[in-house]
Amino acid sequence: MKDLANGREGARRVLLCVLAAALVGALWIFSRFIGAGEPLVDLSQRARIDLPAHAGGERKKGIRFAVASMVNLESTFQQYRQLVKRVCRDAGYEETFVLRPSYADVRHALEEGQVDVAFVCTGTYVCAASRGRLKLLVQPELQGGRDYRSLLVVPSSSSAKTWSDVRGGVMAFTDPESFTGCLVPSLVLAERGDSAASFFRRTVFTGSHDRSIQAVAQGIVDMAAVDSLIWDAAKRDSPDLARRVKVLWSSECFGPPPVVVPKSLDATREGALRRAFLSLSNDVEGRRILSAIGIKRFVPARPEDYYTAIAVCKRFRAITKKEQCP
Repeated sequence: MKDLANGREGARRVLLCVLAAALVGALWIFSRFIGAGEPLVDLSQRARIDLPAHAGGERKKGIRFAVASMVNLESTFQQYRQLVKRVCRDAGYEETFVLRPSYADVRHALEEGQVDVAFVCTGTYVCAASRGRLKLLVQPELQGGRDYRSLLVVPSSSSAKTWSDVRGGVMAFTDPESFTGCLVPSLVLAERGDSAASFFRRTVFTGSHDRSIQAVAQGIVDMAAVDSLIWDAAKRDSPDLARRVKVLWSSECFGPPPVVVPKSLDATREGALRRAFLSLSNDVEGRRILSAIGIKRFVPARPEDYYTAIAVCKRFRAITKKEQCP
C-alpha cells in the first residue's frame, strides 16, 4: 500500500511539473505575441494602446488618437483601429490609440492636451463649444445618406405610442454627455416641464448605445435613448434584436459625430491630419476602412451643421440651469 501511495504521489508531482511547464510555455508565447506588436487592450482601466509602426519608413512620434466609445470599448477598438493606423500613417506620425470609458474623459483629455485628435460624439463637441478649447477638423459623410438622430426605443411588445405612455418606466441613457443618448431626450422632458427624476421611476447609464439597445431587448429597462446610426447597425447585424425592439420616437436631424482637435494643436499636425482624413476615400484600402464603420468619406468641417445641436445644448441649460443631463 505504501508503495502504491508513493507511486500516486510521484505521478501527481510529474503531472504538476508538466502543467507548470505548459503554463510557462504559454506565457512565453503570449509575451512574444504581444512583443511582436499586437496591441493589448486593458479594459479594467483607462486604456492606451500603442499600435506598431507602419513598415513604410520611420515616422515622427506623437499622434494620440481617441475615439469616443459610442459602442462598447472592445468593439470601438476593433472597429476603429484600422482608421487610426491609416490616418496617422498618412499624416506621417506614429500612432497611439487612446480609449477612455466616458465621453467626459475624452473631452477632458482633449482640453488638457492629452489627446491630439478624436472622433467624438456630437454631444462632446457641443458641450465643449462654449469653452472654446476644441475645434472641428473634419466631419463624416455617412453611407446611404443616413441621418443622425436621437431615438427612443422600447420592446416590440410595448403598447406605448407617445412619451406620455412611458411615464413611470425605467429609462436607459448612454452617457451624461451623449447628445442622442441623453441630452436630446432630456430637453424633450424639460420642455414638457418634467425631468428624468420626475418622469421616470428609475434611470441608468449603460455606457454605450449598443448596451442600451440590448438592455431594452432583454427586458432590463423599459426604454432607451439611442443614436440612430448605432440602431441602424444593430438592425443590420442582428435581425433578431431588431425584432425585439422598436422605435417609439425620433428627433430632428443633427450634424454627425465630428472629428475634433484641441485649439492648441500646432498647425503642422492639424494640416497633416486634415489631409489624411480627406484623402481616405481616394483608394480601395481607404474606402474599405471607411465602409466598415459606415462612412462614405470625410469632408471639410461645416460649423453651421452643428448650430442646431449647439442650440439644443443652450436650450437645455437655459431651462434646467444645469450643465449636463439628465
